[in-house]
Amino acid sequence: MPKVVDHAARRAELAEALWRVALRDGFTAVTVRSVAQEAGWSAGALRHYFPDKAEMVLFAMDLVAQESANRIQTVYAGMQEATPEAIQEHLEQLLPLDATRRIESEVWFAVVALAHSDERAAVRRTQIDGMIHDSVQSIVLALDGIGRLGKGREEAAETKRLHALLDGLVLQLLAEPPRLSVEEARGVVARHLEDLRHP
Repeated sequence: MPKVVDHAARRAELAEALWRVALRDGFTAVTVRSVAQEAGWSAGALRHYFPDKAEMVLFAMDLVAQESANRIQTVYAGMQEATPEAIQEHLEQLLPLDATRRIESEVWFAVVALAHSDERAAVRRTQIDGMIHDSVQSIVLALDGIGRLGKGREEAAETKRLHALLDGLVLQLLAEPPRLSVEEARGVVARHLEDLRHP
């Protein structure tokens, strides 16, 4: 009788191995060979799931998107209405403020770089950028809903401005050495949210 393979469990095992390599050695160290070694697999077996590095990058991006969404959902768990503190925490989940979120940002930039030469990555880049836009837009709408968006401010314009601010903070936090400390980045976000209250 053929052996039944639990593909979901095997992909979860690979996800854990990929993340261990990334956290220990940085995302540039994530390769078919390094993840296979970490998982105790042969490179040939791993290639049944990820035939090339691009597939592995896209898999990592899916993990990032899911984990980020889970964290944001946890921020608002049990709330009837968003609070200023929750909104700040929501934005912080999109910034590389700890080791895990730093790797997540590195994965995003790997997808952006790959998108120039790989159609699969180009499609995923568009999808993820849309998800980030929607996440930022939900914050602007929440601010408006709790009366913390200044009169005369346009939702579309403020969404673009906040999205651009986050992109800039990610770049400065990923710089070597970082151009901003974690606390400075948090302060920039808090000041921007305060600024949004004024007309």
